[in-house]
Parts: sequence; structure tokens; C-alpha cells
Amino acid sequence: MQQPTDKSLKKMWNYAKKYAEKSGAYFHPDHDVTEGVVLGLAHHMDTLGRPLCPCNFYPDKAAEAKKRRWMCACNEMKKWKYCH
Repeated sequence: MQQPTDKSLKKMWNYAKKYAEKSGAYFHPDHDVTEGVVLGLAHHMDTLGRPLCPCNFYPDKAAEAKKRRWMCACNEMKKWKYCH
């Protein structure tokens, strides 16, 4: 995976922190997992223009991005309040 831009990375960290504060969600206790998710979100921002959840496999990421159900915060995040 190509490294995301600093701009997208900063934007996704900011988004994740604010979302957690507002929603009552929390970060994974292993910081490396959280960092991996934020890196994936930033990469998707650079490549797709949307924060597609990086925790799932998509045969066609662009098609999934249009459906919007796996945008961060995805349905699972909204329901369980943590990133899987």
C-alpha cells in the first residue's frame, strides 16, 4: 500500500478523535491497530476520495464507496462503538 499524504493522514486522525469524543466510541486498546485503521482511511481518502472502512475486503472499492454503507463510521462502528 502506498503511504497516504500527510494532509489525508492528519484529516483522518482529527476525524477519528472528534468522532470518538462525540459518539462515545473508543479506540482499540492496541495503538498499532488504531494506527492501521487511520492509515487505511487516509489511503482511501487519497485513492477514492472517501473514508471507506479499511477493515473489510471489497471486490470493487469504488463501487462500495458509492454505496456509502462502509464509510467511516461504518454501520458496525455505529452499532458497537469500536472499530473491529
